[in-house]
Amino acid sequence: MLLLCFGRTVVNAQEIVDERLEYNVKAVSLYAFGRYVTWPQEAFPTDDSPFIIGLFGANPFGDALDRIAAKKSLNGRTIVVRSITDPAEGARCHIVFVPRTVPHDTEAELFRRAAGKPVLLVGESPGFANRGGIINFYQSGSNIRFELNPDKGIESRLSLNAKLLTLGTKATATK
Repeated sequence: MLLLCFGRTVVNAQEIVDERLEYNVKAVSLYAFGRYVTWPQEAFPTDDSPFIIGLFGANPFGDALDRIAAKKSLNGRTIVVRSITDPAEGARCHIVFVPRTVPHDTEAELFRRAAGKPVLLVGESPGFANRGGIINFYQSGSNIRFELNPDKGIESRLSLNAKLLTLGTKATATK
């Protein structure tokens, strides 16, 4: 299952990404990001507070994230997957996934509400990392890859592991 951890995505002969496979890879990657990012202690109200992954708007993952949450933990914390619809709710999560269907004005409000807070904002639309996100998935040929905006990670008081930084590419204005 750790092929998921930023490995190559296997696709059919036509090199068309199967949406179900695409979101399985992204679900496992979200879990892996939780292992390669360090949150400040104050991001957790108590020692047994859960690790919260928020899904903004529509859930493209099906039950993939729920299955991971049921079997895994992050830094000894249970994982809770929560649907969120209001940008203010995003500031109460540790990771927020923003699907490509979220309008840019709503995305901008989410960025504003999460600014300076220890929230790993992960998206999948062109320019997401340049607009204020920290990690953005993109497709390169038949592979799902990710780009990072490490400066936004620092602003959010998150420590991105060196391995994560070498596995992703730095966000540029052309993505």
